[in-house]
Amino acid sequence: MRKLLVLVTVLVTTFALSACSSNSDQPTSKVPDKPPVSSNKVNAADYQNGYGGFVFRVAGGSVWCTMNSVPNFVLCEQNEVDVTYKLPEANPTCEGAWGYQVRLWAYQPSQGKIADWYCSSGLYSDPAGAFDLPSGSSITVGDITCYAADVIVRCDNLKGQFMALGSDLYSLNN
Repeated sequence: MRKLLVLVTVLVTTFALSACSSNSDQPTSKVPDKPPVSSNKVNAADYQNGYGGFVFRVAGGSVWCTMNSVPNFVLCEQNEVDVTYKLPEANPTCEGAWGYQVRLWAYQPSQGKIADWYCSSGLYSDPAGAFDLPSGSSITVGDITCYAADVIVRCDNLKGQFMALGSDLYSLNN
C-alpha cells in the first residue's frame, strides 16, 4: 500500500510540474478564425514593395509577410528573438534557419506541401518601412487572404488551407 501511495504521489507531482512547463508542444494562444466578412479590407496596392511583392507587418508586432501573386504564395516571418513556441523539428536537408518562416501556396506546388516551414538563409523580405496591417484587417493578393488578429496573422487560400503565425503559436493546415 505504501508503494502505491508513493507511486500516486510521484505521478501527481510529475503531472502538476509538466503543466507548468514553458516548452509545451501546444500553442498558448488560440489560432484566429477565418477573417470575418466584416473585416476591414485594405487596398493591396498600398503595400507594394516595388519588386512584385506586397509586404506588411502584422499590427506593429514581430511578424511580417510578403504576398506574391506570381507565383501565388505568401511567406510570413517571425522575428527569431520573440519566438516562445517550441520550434518544429528541422528538415535534415535545411542548412539555414528553421522554424521562423512559413509559406502558404494558393495551389499544390510541384514539390512539398501547400503550407509548410521554409528553410531560410536570411530574411525573405525586409520589414523596415513596411506598412502595418491593423488588427481586424485583411489583405488579398491573388488567391490568398491574410488577416491580422492582434499580433497573429492567419492566411487562407481559396481551398480553405491555411497557416497562422505569431510569437507564441503557429498552425499549418494542409
